[in-house]
Parts: sequence; structure tokens; C-alpha cells
Amino acid sequence: MKKNRPYFRKTDILIILLVLLISAGAIVHLVLSHYKKEAPSIAEIRINARLEKEIHLASVSEPYEIIVEGKIPVTLKVSKDGVQFIKSDCADGLCLHSGLIEANESAACLPAGVSVTVKSEGKTDIDTVVG
Repeated sequence: MKKNRPYFRKTDILIILLVLLISAGAIVHLVLSHYKKEAPSIAEIRINARLEKEIHLASVSEPYEIIVEGKIPVTLKVSKDGVQFIKSDCADGLCLHSGLIEANESAACLPAGVSVTVKSEGKTDIDTVVG
């Protein structure tokens, strides 16, 4: 006759509980880090690498559009969450697919010579940039 052994041993149950606990902790960390309040951001708009305009995004009450006159006119939408390319007469239109440019991100319309960088005023995850 066969012995009746439990389906799970005590060590199996401990390992399963440990994996579940670690997974729950990771999920809580991801959710909390997603909703944490970030430091205010500054959008830098450059034409041919020359700083044309700085916008403090925390002071933007309602989204608005600005036209940047580079080699080709580019229209940007500025909101408290970031900046977005919404119109450009360049041939490829790649800048229009960059989406919302948020803190510590950059995008550019190379044919127009226009670049946008959104910098966080607070501490970033970057320690050093070498190059």
C-alpha cells in the first residue's frame, strides 16, 4: 500500500508564501513609486542648440500651444504634465510620435532644429554623466 503523504510539504508552503510576499512587496513598491509626488519640472526649448525659452511647468494652469520658429515651424502643446510636439511640417514627422515629454526626457525635430528637454528641479536618479 501507498503511504498517504500531504500534497504540499511544509517547505513547499514556506517557499510559496515567500514568493507571494516578495511579489506583493514589489507590486506595492511599483504602485507607490508611480503615484509619488515629483518635483516641479522645467521645459527647455532650444533652436539649433541655443536656449530660446524656459517654462516652469508647475505654473501652467491650462494647456496652451506655442509655435517655435526654427528652420521649419513647429507647434508644441505645453501642459503641467509636460510638452508635446503636435504639428511640424518636416518630411518624416518623427517628432510627432514622441508623445508627452515628461520629467527627465527629451525629444527633437531634427529637420526643424528644435529640441525640447524637460528637467526635474528635484533630485534625479542620475549620479554622473560622462562623455
